Parts: sequence; C-alpha cells; structure tokens
Amino acid sequence: MRISFIRPTYGSRFQVNPPLSLGYLSSSLKQAGYADVALVDGSLDMLSPAQAVDAVIDGAPPGLVGLQVYTGSHAWAKQFIGLLKAKNPAIPTVVGGPHVTALKGLALDYLGADYGVMGEAEHSIVQLVQLIEGKIGDPANVEGLIYGKPGDWKHATQMFGFFHDVNNIPFPDWDLLRPERYFPYLEGASMPLRGKHPSTILTSRGCPYKCTFCSSGLTNKRIMRYRTPRNIVDEIKHLRDKYGVNEIFFVDDNLTMSLPRAEQIFDLLIEEKVGVAWRAPNGIRIDRLTDPMMEKMARSGGYYLGVGVETGNPDVMRRIKKHLDLNVVKDRVRKLRKRRIAVSGFFMCGLIDETEEEMEDTLRFALSIPFDRAQMSNYIPYPGSEDFDTIFHSDDPAEFEKRVMDFQQNETIPPFPSVPLEKSIAFQKRFIKRFYLRPRIFWSMLVHFRLSQLKAILQHPWIRRWFDRKQTWYDNV
Repeated sequence: MRISFIRPTYGSRFQVNPPLSLGYLSSSLKQAGYADVALVDGSLDMLSPAQAVDAVIDGAPPGLVGLQVYTGSHAWAKQFIGLLKAKNPAIPTVVGGPHVTALKGLALDYLGADYGVMGEAEHSIVQLVQLIEGKIGDPANVEGLIYGKPGDWKHATQMFGFFHDVNNIPFPDWDLLRPERYFPYLEGASMPLRGKHPSTILTSRGCPYKCTFCSSGLTNKRIMRYRTPRNIVDEIKHLRDKYGVNEIFFVDDNLTMSLPRAEQIFDLLIEEKVGVAWRAPNGIRIDRLTDPMMEKMARSGGYYLGVGVETGNPDVMRRIKKHLDLNVVKDRVRKLRKRRIAVSGFFMCGLIDETEEEMEDTLRFALSIPFDRAQMSNYIPYPGSEDFDTIFHSDDPAEFEKRVMDFQQNETIPPFPSVPLEKSIAFQKRFIKRFYLRPRIFWSMLVHFRLSQLKAILQHPWIRRWFDRKQTWYDNV
C-alpha cells in the first residue's frame, strides 16, 4: 500500500521547515514494513489544494492519504479533501494534528475526512493501515482513532495516541523529508543564520505549564518525555554527515526543562566537536537557565534564543498562568548577551481582559530589557487552550457546536472582554516601530544584515500584513 502525507499551504515560505511530525510517521511506517511513503509539502511548494490533489493521484492512487492540520490551515485542508473525494472517493483520508485533537468530531464534520487521530500518531498510523488492509477487524482497536460518519463519530477504546518512551521512536525519515530542499527558506528576517544549511530537531515532547493561551498541553498531556543526549547528538551528526547540515534549530517547547539533560547535550556537542551552530527559535523558559548552562550553550554553538515573556504586567502574567517572574528576565537576558547569545523577546497583545494600559506596560517592559530582537503577536484563541474553552463555552451543546463550526468556516470568534482587534493591531505596529527604530537595535540589524535576509523579509507574513487593510484572524490561503 502506498501512503501519501500532505502538509497544507500556509500562504508563505517564510522559515518553512521540514514537517518533523510527518517524518516521524513515515519512519514508524517503514519500521513496520510499509516502505512506499510519499510526501507532498504544500507549504514548501506553495501548492493550491487542486495542485496538491494532482500531485497525490499522479500515477497509482494511494491506499491512504493523511493530512497534518493546524488551526489556520483547516480551510485549505477542507478544500483538498473535497477535491480529492470528487476525483477518487475510494481513497481513505485521515487527519491529525492539534486542530483535530482539540475539536474531534467537529473538526471531521468540517474537514470531510474519513478518519481522525487524537494525540500522537506513530502507533495509530500503522494500525490504521492494518485496519484498511483487514489485518485489524475493529476500528475501536486503533489507538486514538475517530471513526464513523458525520454527526455520529465514535472513538477508539484507547482514545488518545501517546508515546511514553520517545527514545523508542526512530529518527524522522530524513530521506523522505530531504532537508536540503528547505535550506533556502530558513534564513531569519531579523537575525541572519550562521550556517547556510540549517535544519530542525525535536529533543523532547511535552510542556508541564498551564498557560491559558496555549494548546500544546492537549496533545502532550503536560507530561515531559525526553530523548537522551546521546540519541540527540547522534541525529545531529547524521544530519551533518549525510545532508551537510551546519546549523540546528531546536524546536522543542522546553529544551532546557531538565537542567542536567540540557547540560549533557551541550557537553556532548563541545566534547565531540560536532561543529554546528544552533538557535532555539520557538522560545525557552528563561527562568530555566543557570550560569553553567548559559556558558555551555555559548561554547556548544548556541547564539540566538527566543524567550516567551508574553506580557510586562504582573497581573496579566498571573491571569494567563504563565508564572514567570519578570524580575528574572532582565538578569538572564544580560547574562546571555555577555556570552554573545542574542535574545528575542516574544510578547502578545489583546489577551482576555487585557486593558490598553496593561498593553502599554508590556511596551515599557520590552524597552527596558536589553533584548536584541522582539516579536509582538496579536492574541488568537486556539482550540485546545483554556482560553478557547472560556470564549466558546455555552451551556447549550448545540450552541457550542454552532460557534465552533462558525469559527472553522468564517473565522468568527465570540466577543470576549479585551481591547478591540483594530486597536490591538495598531498597538502591535507601534510596538514594532518603537522597538526596532531605536539606534542600538537599528544599528545591530544594519551591521548583521546579509543579502540572503532580503528574501526572508519579503516573505515574512507579518510584513505583508502590515500593509493589508483587511484585518482577519487568519490568512486566507
């Protein structure tokens, strides 16, 4: 059986990176003896749903098509499935990812897929293929599976796919992902890469924190699972030796959550002279850094970290349950910069119950800390987060379903107490101007600028939205 995986198009090639989750599914299938796996990456090739369908059914039709669905790509995924079914209704389709895990049958009602998978799918995908082949008789025995029909979806006996020992998962199928195809698109817009051949790696799964705006806890159950330092460094060496990778993006939610493990990773990179630069673009908990660790970060090739701060107001910090001491931020940022590790602060505006004055506190705080770069995002309630449940809640199940379907179909979000979207977007633009037009930041960007960044700047979705008068929660692709 041929299995085809699809990643939807997000509307921009800015920092498009290899879809690691699909790579893990492919390696699990191949380990089980299913070697005929194909990948159509709509994000990399900027495919329309129709073009992706043509790519999938070119030649022999696959026995299963699987889509990775994030909120924001769900409209593209729906169009793709509709067009695929119109051309060949016999091809089974399965969807997975945070959007499906959060919304379950409501996501399948919208998307039109045959199956859905909740949670992690390394076991589920193999069992689903065996179900289609007739080797498994009852869909209830497929881990994490949602099956049935619109309006009458059922769940497998084990409702949630979950991998307890992530060291038992083989490396992502890098031969399928072909990391060299992504080299031209991973350049940073504001901070240039040190290596010309970057790729991504995931060293852990999970996040124990309960931030109200975040949905990652849904998929990982807030349970941390760590790959061993030896396993991680072996994969980095594999990427370096086979594909010429010379820079690594650690894309964990919590690279430094386990202090001893993180130090062991950096020790191995130093002792074995692996010789790659690295950055952590997704952000780390800055309060999980020690002086010895920061020293080892710098010596092992680390030069750029993202730091999730979100707000400069202690009351907002308490409400979003991030539990970050703002007094720690300045100390750690100064210590990182002393070791020549640049730091980007991540902030949000328009949070639930946030006032304009509290947003101004965030601006004042960001300007008071010696960040090298900063990002300000407009708040969006994502399915699976506590905030989403609060905003969309209704005592009437039918009303809740109506709200969720309206959200998927029209990007409609019920009113919630916060600064109006137009004011939040205006604040976002003012924040960026105030931060980046200061002499120290402007000079830093000028000194470090490379021509290779120009493409990244022009492709950056936020830069394009700056000039867009139509304000929506998601880009239409």
